[in-house]
Amino acid sequence: MRIGFDIGGTFTDVIIRGDDGRIFTRKVLSILDRVGEDVASAVRPLARREKIDNFVHGTTVASNAVIEGTTARTALITTRGFRDELEMRGQRRPNIYDVNWERMPALIPRSLRLEVNERILGNGSVEQPLDLDQARATIEQLSAQQVEAIAVCLINSYLNPVHERQLARLLAELAPRTVVCLSSDIHPEIKEYDRASTTAINASLIPVVDRYLNRLEQTLSPLSNRILVMQSNGGIMSAQAARRRPAYIIESGPAAGVLAAARLAAECGLGKVLSLDMGGTTVKACLIEDGKPLEKPGGEIGAGVNATRLFGGGGHVVRVPSIDIVEAGAGGGSIAWLDDSGALRVGPRSAGAEPGPVCYGQGGTEPTVTDANVVLGYMNPNAIAGSTLEIHRDAAAAAIERQLAAPLRLNLLEVAHGITQVANSAMTRVLRAVTTERGRDPRGFTLVAFGGAGPIHAAALADNMGISRLIVPLYPGLFSALGLLLADYRHDYIAAIAAPLTSVRTDEIMARYEQLKDRARSEMIAEGVDPSAIRFEQHVDLKYGYQMYEMTLPFPDEVDSSNLLAALARLFTDAHNQAYGYYRNDPIELMSIRLRALASAASLSFAELADRCSQSSEAVTASAGAPVVEKGREEGEREAFFGPAHGVLNTPLRSRFGLTNPEQGPVIIEEPDTTIVVPPNWTVQRDRFANLILIKT
Repeated sequence: MRIGFDIGGTFTDVIIRGDDGRIFTRKVLSILDRVGEDVASAVRPLARREKIDNFVHGTTVASNAVIEGTTARTALITTRGFRDELEMRGQRRPNIYDVNWERMPALIPRSLRLEVNERILGNGSVEQPLDLDQARATIEQLSAQQVEAIAVCLINSYLNPVHERQLARLLAELAPRTVVCLSSDIHPEIKEYDRASTTAINASLIPVVDRYLNRLEQTLSPLSNRILVMQSNGGIMSAQAARRRPAYIIESGPAAGVLAAARLAAECGLGKVLSLDMGGTTVKACLIEDGKPLEKPGGEIGAGVNATRLFGGGGHVVRVPSIDIVEAGAGGGSIAWLDDSGALRVGPRSAGAEPGPVCYGQGGTEPTVTDANVVLGYMNPNAIAGSTLEIHRDAAAAAIERQLAAPLRLNLLEVAHGITQVANSAMTRVLRAVTTERGRDPRGFTLVAFGGAGPIHAAALADNMGISRLIVPLYPGLFSALGLLLADYRHDYIAAIAAPLTSVRTDEIMARYEQLKDRARSEMIAEGVDPSAIRFEQHVDLKYGYQMYEMTLPFPDEVDSSNLLAALARLFTDAHNQAYGYYRNDPIELMSIRLRALASAASLSFAELADRCSQSSEAVTASAGAPVVEKGREEGEREAFFGPAHGVLNTPLRSRFGLTNPEQGPVIIEEPDTTIVVPPNWTVQRDRFANLILIKT
């Protein structure tokens, strides 16, 4: 028995796989002070009958701590002359035309950034040994300021960590209770600011994540003593590993949904897929090709949502491998409001779980996207979440009428529809950021929509993008939680090369890979992974000599060693041409080699899920607390507004397993965890994987 739970902005989704393969689902409100207790209460009745092997958890605790400025009190020790690296941010800056931009404060204040005398040169040789007496005085000065964590980042330590190791020994002697992070351990890669920022973030998060996991383990340990945590890269690690490397779980929650979409694409044979995850707070999109989501070697945190990759530099850099997800503040809980000019806006502020949308009856007073969907007739006007959450349509209508429709002098349905259209515009920008801005034509892709609100808006977004086919998978409202149960163990390693490609020796590259593999095996075995299950994927970072940023590409397999360098050059120029529309015969540099160590955690397929669900719809409905829906039963109809072109239409209500033949829209399909809206000019049918396939007619 395995349990995945993903904390979202409004709901915490819980998905339970019994040891006989049965699937059970729960939804609880995301009230962080008691989420562990709520999850335990949701699974305890089942746990009495079956032993729980492990919990797999997706969390936003790390990202929230950085964004909200609640990280631990942290100091930085660096080489003399580099004290202000975190302040200058490597000369990065966001959109230079944004006159409203305000620089974020440095992650660590200047008073806690101290220097030591030492110097490692660019070839790894020691020019100036570490001044041990001065280092001791520096450590004592920081200890007096009662810091919880100390990040150590010395110049060129990625080539030679000898001085960082010396400082670590001194810190263990003089400040034994202080958390210590070395850049040569966390991120041994060239680029001083990136390395310093990543190390500082990791150090500042260790106390936060440790306290969070301690609370969680105290609550869940009576049920299972093994908690696994989703990483930003789509893999899972043990709770102990997450305590040491919390920077790797900053994008923990969003990664799980993308991973599930990628697994679905691979199993269904879909080569080009866009994942769309719309929850209560944000919408997230990712590009998936040949069953693999696009990844990036690092990103930024703390600068707010990012709807395009064209601008950066506003947040703190985190150089850890992560799935390349683009997001914007347009979720079901996003608040609709009027700006000073009287224009209708949506988000980025969200009603969250407390107080939530007006229609939830939890004290919310400001209209949201969810309220608009209820008023339009898309969502059930009585109850959602398996009939566990009562809906108050009249309250939602009154809030929209009073705060928006009356000032705009428009009728209620027009304004509610306008709210959804403004939200759709923000989501369309997100989809463009992962397609056209990356040199892909979205018209050749299939949209996979999930999240509590994603299937409501998916068809309208597909229309905006020229996409004619979209899929709503099983358990769409809990898809990220399902992705937790699909994830493999994963650890990432990097070794710096930083040399012209023509001067690199093939045997040197292969020897470095073997060193990384030996380290990976020892660490994964220590986590309890079967050594025979460990597999490896190799990647390289390449760039033109004059470029600032490199491209991470798969290391070519089965290439003769005498042709390896030429194969790497072709790999890079082909990828550069696809991404940027050109390539040159200029010198190429090999910056780093990367290794992914993976091992399967469990076997679970969508074909298996579909087979169980097709035998009995109880697997989808009764398990979530909703009444059983008999296959083939029609559930009546409801009036829904589909914009000025169609107006209010009597719309049939269906269940997923009530669809026996393709049906022409408008159709609304209600499920315990979400609602699927099929507008006019779209058809819907169910495939052999129990997916709902929507086709534009």
